[in-house]
Amino acid sequence: MKKYKYVVVNGCSLSVDPPHNSADLGIPKDGKSYGKLISKHYGAKCYDLTTCGNSMQGTHRRILDWCGKNTDKFEDTLIIVGVTITGRKEIWNNKLDEWHSDTEYFQPPRSLLDKFKDRLLIYWPPEQRKNYWINFHNENAEFFLMTQNIIGLQSFLTLNNIDHVFFDAMGPLNKYWENTCDDKEDKFGHKLLFDNLVTYENWYKHPKWDSLLDLTYSDIEMRIGPTDLGEDFHPNKKAHKYWAKCLMEFIDENINT
Repeated sequence: MKKYKYVVVNGCSLSVDPPHNSADLGIPKDGKSYGKLISKHYGAKCYDLTTCGNSMQGTHRRILDWCGKNTDKFEDTLIIVGVTITGRKEIWNNKLDEWHSDTEYFQPPRSLLDKFKDRLLIYWPPEQRKNYWINFHNENAEFFLMTQNIIGLQSFLTLNNIDHVFFDAMGPLNKYWENTCDDKEDKFGHKLLFDNLVTYENWYKHPKWDSLLDLTYSDIEMRIGPTDLGEDFHPNKKAHKYWAKCLMEFIDENINT
């Protein structure tokens, strides 16, 4: 078995260190996330690339950025990807000169844009946001874009012999088309692309829970619980510890062989 020297973790708020306060994006870090626990188990250095509201576009970009700067570490690296939901986007912000996730800009008109309007060069009023949503949002297309990012990342990691594990942090991606998309005839071939090119060889699937979020929705002892804003379904320390154990068993049985 390989003794990893580096563990790279990427995902959304479900992968961020607990305790998690969804009202505060400045989340305290205490080393109890599943990623940190897995790193400790292997005696490896942890590169935590997780961030609240992260999209698959952001995950793809962050991992390639890390790999581009650490080509000498591939052989000793394990990459863990907590796959988030479809529909999230990553966009460039000209005012701040950096990348931003869609949780601030491209959600439906109820988005947080008003709260963060000081981050924009030109304010984008709700009516324009609504028009964007009506004109350009489509669940089938979002699934296709998500599929492209998954295929690209899986192909890159496999080509470079980088050990990796994916899992569904939020909704199960393999059930998304059936549950959400309306193009059941698949006239554009989006589902065909997913079925033929996305591999589940290195994808952890819990025997009971569809995703990490499914676990916390189903078991009150596994989530943050009540907050001033209502019930917080983000995983608590107990859930992170449990998920780390599940992932390590899968990794040692199927990947680190």
